[in-house]
Amino acid sequence: MMKKLILPLILVLICLCACQNKAQERPNILFIITDDQSWEHAGCYGNQALRTPAIDRLAFDGVRFINAYSAAPSCSPSRAGILSGQDIYRLEEAGILTGFIRDKYVLFPELLEENGYNVGYTGKGYWPRTANIDGAIDEPIGKNYRERTYQSTPVGISKNNYPANFKDFLDQRSKDGPFFFWLGFGEPHTPYEIDRGVNTGIDTSKIRVPAFLPDEPVAKLNMADYMSEIEWADKMIDSVMTLLEKYHLMKNTLIVFTSDNGMPLPRAKSSLYDYGVHMPLICKWDEKIKKGRVVEDPVSLIDFAPTFLEIAGIEVPDQMTGKSLTKQLYSEKSGTIDQEKEFVVTAFEKHTSCRIGQLGFPRRALHTTEWTYIRNYEPERWPYGDPNVFIEGWGFYGECDPGRLKNFMMDHQNEMEFDPLFNLCFGKVAEEELYNKNEDPDMIHNLAENSEYESILLELREKLNIYLKQTNDPRSIGESPWDHYNYDKPVGQVVK
Repeated sequence: MMKKLILPLILVLICLCACQNKAQERPNILFIITDDQSWEHAGCYGNQALRTPAIDRLAFDGVRFINAYSAAPSCSPSRAGILSGQDIYRLEEAGILTGFIRDKYVLFPELLEENGYNVGYTGKGYWPRTANIDGAIDEPIGKNYRERTYQSTPVGISKNNYPANFKDFLDQRSKDGPFFFWLGFGEPHTPYEIDRGVNTGIDTSKIRVPAFLPDEPVAKLNMADYMSEIEWADKMIDSVMTLLEKYHLMKNTLIVFTSDNGMPLPRAKSSLYDYGVHMPLICKWDEKIKKGRVVEDPVSLIDFAPTFLEIAGIEVPDQMTGKSLTKQLYSEKSGTIDQEKEFVVTAFEKHTSCRIGQLGFPRRALHTTEWTYIRNYEPERWPYGDPNVFIEGWGFYGECDPGRLKNFMMDHQNEMEFDPLFNLCFGKVAEEELYNKNEDPDMIHNLAENSEYESILLELREKLNIYLKQTNDPRSIGESPWDHYNYDKPVGQVVK
């Protein structure tokens, strides 16, 4: 009788131990996201002007992706895509700035929390958004840790003491389960303290001005101010890494560093060109990720929802269109890891209410390692807003954030020297655009009407059409619900 009881008991104990070991193996996840940082603006991406030792150290100790893209070039749509693991055109109101995420969409933080993860965030989470809508999710990333602040910070920089709030989370979390923490910087979003960049020692002679912007002192000064906020974030990241070491958490913590969309300058943020959607992306996980690797596969930030769920041992919901990146993370090699990862798709509908009738500028893009193909659904509209629509705080061409470089271009738009660049940044565009990024990295030469590239155009057009239909983009069947989602405040006024 005793022997009959002992065997089942042993089996139960083995199962309990196996489950406990599995739970212990689930990693902590620290997701670090800056606000408006294009891919090349970190030292590890070859930038000579920036000093980002903490970000560079993550790249040295982990894997750096060189073809990572956000789902959208606008803050909250991009973040909605990350949280849901879906293309933004599938998310209804969440596909535009100041929209909201309906509760019918599954978000990875809630699944992690339901499965034993401690979940929290500090700084910018899913925002800006419209709050208090029936059937919407107002706090999609758990508890907000925001009590710790600095007495004063430079103009435009958040008073959030990011490391101290992360420490509060670590101290208050349950030790029985792993954690997920969203560290959301408000930097390098505008506004900027004028000349803070040069005053903090950034050498403007080392700044490369993209070819679509005027190579004038004001451009380098504006970019230096933007870069100074990236350096501020880097110092905060260094303090957060020190905390992980102090709490002996580094070994089993997957650290992800990225941004939501590109720099807030003309023809960058709010566009599907590389400076709008091409993101820095670095992942570090001691003993799990081979150090110093560089991955060339095109990947999307929406791929992280299924990635986090997979490594946590949680089933990935069917509604997610992102694909897990565990193959890229666990590989021993650099370069191309997955031959099936041929391209990623990005999308844009509307950033602000800067057109008559509060219309948007719908566009979709397909990005490979060499090519970007863009489809503009309403080419008769103005990409950056109607020139006679004025938004308080944004000015004219309201899809572009205010700043002194934008002001310079507005002031000099009618001068022969600057007119071509102004039209490139703020003028109307063709229905289709095609760019060879190897030969034209700043994407200023549209090859769509060049017969020499017709076969490439047709191939990429077809791939984009197939993907949009497979993922149920309303635009693929001629529907345009976003033109009726008007949650943007303030609304632009026509100035004659």
